[in-house]
Amino acid sequence: MATGAYSMQLGDADATRLELLGQFYDPTSSAFLEAAGVSVGDSAADLGCGHGGVTERIAAHVGDSGVVYAVDASADQLGIARGKLAHRRNIRFVQASIEDDPLHGRRVDWVYSRFLLMHVKDLGVALAAMADMLTQDGTLLLEIADVGSLAFSPADPDSDLWLPWWFALGRSRGLTLDVADRITDALHRAGFVIHRRDRHQPIASTTQAKLVHALGFEQCTNAYLREIGAPAHQIEAHRRYLQRVLHDPTVTIALFENTQYIARRR
Repeated sequence: MATGAYSMQLGDADATRLELLGQFYDPTSSAFLEAAGVSVGDSAADLGCGHGGVTERIAAHVGDSGVVYAVDASADQLGIARGKLAHRRNIRFVQASIEDDPLHGRRVDWVYSRFLLMHVKDLGVALAAMADMLTQDGTLLLEIADVGSLAFSPADPDSDLWLPWWFALGRSRGLTLDVADRITDALHRAGFVIHRRDRHQPIASTTQAKLVHALGFEQCTNAYLREIGAPAHQIEAHRRYLQRVLHDPTVTIALFENTQYIARRR
């Protein structure tokens, strides 16, 4: 990882990036939970809970008489979440992939995930696993990131160099980075009916907003170079661009669109 105004160690950068991400997406996630009707006494699963930012909001909605299963495949992520949420007695932490029956046959009223499905290898299998976790009248709550919608303004020849590398990396790893284009049809094929769909895209000129992308880009640079053969001089060109605009209030960034889905089984 190169040095620079935003360069950090990977673990620290991930924690910082997720904290910054929360500044721009947590308010709409909270409104989403409220609009969906998550209530006291309910049971819920937060799949791909990460550091637990939304898990805590779900736990507050269901109260002490409810329960939230915080599920993540990463022991490191769950460790951070456990430390942050130790004061919440209604959270159960589970280290597992969503396809591996993380609830061990339990059914919940709400299955929620934010920005998880872009990281799965088989979207249909993941949605089927989510359906299996729901009670008969349960509801699926999805927040889906369209990372390709991220853009700087005014545009610059070096501002969107990262974009083809991102999708190429996803293809090389067999991930579903194009989930935003596929999710509607995938939900229908999995037997869900979409009851509500809302879309949000934060747009800002602040350093914090640009850091969301800059830190994520730094985390991916080695993979861009080694796995898909991105040209080193173009990596450096995008890095220099980010360093140049990071504190420039005349340059705005439209962070990726987040589409929220409320869906129920037929």
